[in-house]
Amino acid sequence: MKEIEISKAIIEKYFNNLLSRLENDVVIVGGGPSGLVAAYYLAKANVKTTLLEKKLSLGGGTWGGASGYNQVVFEETEILDELEVTTKKHGNLYCANSIEFAAALSYKAAKAGAEIFNLVQVEDIILKKKAVEGVVINATPILMSSLHVDPYCISAKYTVDATGHPAEIIKMLVDRKPDLLPRIREGFMDVESGEKGVVERAGEIYPGLFVCGMSVCAVYNLPRMGPIFGGMLKSGKNVAEQIIKKLKK
Repeated sequence: MKEIEISKAIIEKYFNNLLSRLENDVVIVGGGPSGLVAAYYLAKANVKTTLLEKKLSLGGGTWGGASGYNQVVFEETEILDELEVTTKKHGNLYCANSIEFAAALSYKAAKAGAEIFNLVQVEDIILKKKAVEGVVINATPILMSSLHVDPYCISAKYTVDATGHPAEIIKMLVDRKPDLLPRIREGFMDVESGEKGVVERAGEIYPGLFVCGMSVCAVYNLPRMGPIFGGMLKSGKNVAEQIIKKLKK
């Protein structure tokens, strides 16, 4: 029966992929720009990388550009050129179509070898020997429905919080270790200092736990920067490079 053959192919392939990713070098939580770029560079370096996205689609807040105007802005194009994203100069800035941008990031991360699971949400972290060693996950529809269904776990040598503005993974840690950080909250809009800080402050915030992208702004109370995305890309690349160095040691 053709219908069963199709169903069997889907189910077997998905669960084989999932079983192969119960243990990882790196788990990235959040499929926005910084998470996808981190996944791309890690997978490109042959690091076993799994990315978890709670929503149906990847790309985070990039799809709508600014207020639904589907353009995103950058100050340089080095990473964009590597990812083959089309850009057009506009004064001292570069513009890209937000739809092409989000699609290219997703495609390049997957083609580099990162395993991506969407509709999967992290509901807790695994903390052992005073280090983060993985995440506790469940299906997004189950959590959205507030159903009492137990989760399962996947492990990682390093976990990356790329959840954006909410800094969801860091918040799980801070809720139980309130002395670790001040209140998780972004500052007022300031493009220049926000773009700079999101790159410079990206890194390991707790043993086994890294932060990149807008999560950096929330964690360190840095300014938000709106629809300019160069810092997001460099933040993800920065974290990938730091993790690669650690793994080599």
